[in-house]
Amino acid sequence: MTKYGFTFSQVMRFTIPMILTSLVVTLMFVTDRLVLGRYSINAMTAATIGGNFLAMTAFLGVSIANVATVFVGQYNGSGEYEKIGRPVWQMIYFGLMLFVIFVPASLLCHKWGIFAPAYEYEGLNYIKPLLACMGSLACISTALTAFFVGRGRSMVIIVVFACANIINLFLDIMMVFGIDGWWAPMGAQGAAYATIITEICQVIALFILFLHPRNRDKYRTHDYQFRRNLLLKCMKVGVPLSLTRLITLSSWFTLASIFSYASPDIAAVEAFAVTIWVLFIFFAEGGSRALSSLAANLIGQHNRDGVGHLLSLFLRCNYVLCALLLIPLIWRSDIVLQIIDSINQDFAHLHDEMLFVLYSLWLQLLLDGIYYLFCGVLNAGGDTKFPMVLESTTLVLGVVLPTVIIYHMGLLTTIKYTYTLLPITQIINVVLVYYRYKQQKWYKLLVKEQSNVVL
Repeated sequence: MTKYGFTFSQVMRFTIPMILTSLVVTLMFVTDRLVLGRYSINAMTAATIGGNFLAMTAFLGVSIANVATVFVGQYNGSGEYEKIGRPVWQMIYFGLMLFVIFVPASLLCHKWGIFAPAYEYEGLNYIKPLLACMGSLACISTALTAFFVGRGRSMVIIVVFACANIINLFLDIMMVFGIDGWWAPMGAQGAAYATIITEICQVIALFILFLHPRNRDKYRTHDYQFRRNLLLKCMKVGVPLSLTRLITLSSWFTLASIFSYASPDIAAVEAFAVTIWVLFIFFAEGGSRALSSLAANLIGQHNRDGVGHLLSLFLRCNYVLCALLLIPLIWRSDIVLQIIDSINQDFAHLHDEMLFVLYSLWLQLLLDGIYYLFCGVLNAGGDTKFPMVLESTTLVLGVVLPTVIIYHMGLLTTIKYTYTLLPITQIINVVLVYYRYKQQKWYKLLVKEQSNVVL
């Protein structure tokens, strides 16, 4: 044991799989966008807007299903192995129920004005099949993933997701561009079908592993009984947090939609900016989850100093990664521009806009890493509402509202306004979450609860 409460090798063995899991998940998104960008910048932009809308709608189910990880972890920690399969099955049933909502929604979404006229054809072809299937499939996949992650078996997820990425890449290329003599190019609709087929393969693979004889014997994963009370308990935990997160996702969709109505050029820059951000945010997301799990163990041991040392280690890793990101995003940003030009030859006149966005993205990634890591510690202590309310509030008031006002004034001729506001609001988030961390309320409340239980 070290000052971190764990040996360094233990920290790395737990953290690296979490980060790799986050990376392989984001790669599917990135490959979709890059393949579509090669096909048509219009299709890529439409998919970006549609992807934001899908995330906004489907995340409610996914975030609720993700609560199964907590229940699996609790049962695993208490040695009640025979109960581990139960919350997973309840969330699978919940995912199946969502088809009743999302299939009719996919048939009506053309009436909702999701896309600007320039992106409506590609956008609707992209979003309709995804809305019908992915809301439910992603929920079921998340539930099955919880079975492995909740027991610390992240490597299984990494392997399955990595294989899914390879399948998705080949399907993307074949279905977006078509194959002579077999089928014509399908554009954004082809990318949607590729994603659905990949997700189905992923769910089948996870389900087979979930029902492996060893898991059936030890964890009773074949105990598929519907338990209404357990389902409602999972939803009671997941719904409040998912609704708060919905505000944040709605804000990002609003921004993407405004950009698409303002100018095709601004929308194109935003499409590439979101792709780059998603590609590099994997450390902040995976590191935050790993830190939260490790810190929760230390809090349970009343090792507050260990939490501080562990946070310091993760922050230093974030600084090192961001120092490396200086190379592609700032020092050699010309390489990124060349890659974008190879994907879309009509992008040269937007280099100045894209350079500004790259500088802003680097600062955002630095600040996001700091913010997510502090949030990981707060979450470990049960202080989950503050960071989510903070993030959604500053995003709406500090970025979305000013952008909407600028747009309605007819002054939204550049994306620079928004990408100046984004890092400013994140600085505010970092300052406030740091202040919350220093107050130690997250630690004091949890320790008080544990003391009350002992008494």
